[in-house]
Amino acid sequence: MTNAPIMAEHADDAARARAFDLFNLPEGYFEAPYPWFKLLRDHDPLHANADGSVLLTRYEDVRVVWRDLSGVVDRREMFTKRWGQGPLLEHYTTAMLFRDPPDHDRLRRFVNPLFYPASIERQRQFVEKTVARLIDEVGEKRDIDFLHEYASRIPIAVICNILGVPQADAAMIQELGRRILVPLNAKVSQEIVEQGHEAVRVFTAYMTDFFVEARKRTEANPEQDVVSALIAAERSGGQISFEEMVHMCIMMLNGGHETTTNLIATSMHALLDNPEQMEVLRQEPEIIDTAVEEFIRYVSPLQFQGRRTTKQVETPAGTIAPNVEVMFCQASANRDERIFDNPERLNLRRKMKTPHIAFGAGIHICIGQPLARLEAKIALPAIVKRFKTIERAGAARFNPNPRFRGLEKLPVRLQ
Repeated sequence: MTNAPIMAEHADDAARARAFDLFNLPEGYFEAPYPWFKLLRDHDPLHANADGSVLLTRYEDVRVVWRDLSGVVDRREMFTKRWGQGPLLEHYTTAMLFRDPPDHDRLRRFVNPLFYPASIERQRQFVEKTVARLIDEVGEKRDIDFLHEYASRIPIAVICNILGVPQADAAMIQELGRRILVPLNAKVSQEIVEQGHEAVRVFTAYMTDFFVEARKRTEANPEQDVVSALIAAERSGGQISFEEMVHMCIMMLNGGHETTTNLIATSMHALLDNPEQMEVLRQEPEIIDTAVEEFIRYVSPLQFQGRRTTKQVETPAGTIAPNVEVMFCQASANRDERIFDNPERLNLRRKMKTPHIAFGAGIHICIGQPLARLEAKIALPAIVKRFKTIERAGAARFNPNPRFRGLEKLPVRLQ
């Protein structure tokens, strides 16, 4: 009899996990998704979604599917049902991230040089100057919105540099990128879809002018910027169409600014919740490499990704049939207590025995991960070192976006 309340509670948790609906998220989810992830890990790790897809939340299950080379990223059928024909469908069936081999490998080769260690190191000086300038700007104020006045301005400045477009256009292309990203979520309105279509049209027209000008130049350095790299590939006989060039730029924009903005902002949000860890970062700058890996694990800015199975796949949680859309939650996997000790705790000195999987795995692993790390390693210690006190100046608010864990605002007071 003494076990009856415990058993009832366990049964209730199992029922809540099975009832979880990614298309109709529970109240309070965006402020605190992690208790839901734990429910799913513990009680329904191979979760059936309302649309017939499955959701994986445990580390080992995610890793199995992610590393299975038979899985594909092509989503033409699913995206056509969601959006119909148009620019959004063209982007998400042309961009490298949504292409399978051999097209994925062919396209990735053209931009790989931009992310070699030497190329990333050349970006260091630009990032340091950008961070120093922004810290001087916010230092003249007392209260700031950390997201809009600091965190979001660093990655978009870097992306403008990498794309080879004017810094003056940063805010405009940042907004276009966000409108292209939002329709990826499981449930969006037709208005958001139409905004996404229009954003692709506008960005395509914008980038076309830069490619026209680049083709007029006698030389194209593949390590200078994305436009130059793609023109160099075109001139050397690389098999790449103009459409693929433009959509590569959109992918670089969205891959390079949204998640890194979210990484920097949500890491500060976590430090504000854990002031003792902020002091660790302030007093022990030598741990920055370890600290950034912990930030990436803890906040996991990109929460969900997916694959479609082409054959039966066996995971520790169970069997997945062929031709099934599999969504996996790396944010949950990175807090799996089966892998990480006390995973709900932010510990900037954490020595991970098993690496986090925030950047993915296999052939589609994030190409820009060294750049994201570089920006976080410079941006976070610099502002913590500059200001003796950083504290909340109001309530933070999270974006209602399940795929990308990010903030709408983060008011802080600097002293």
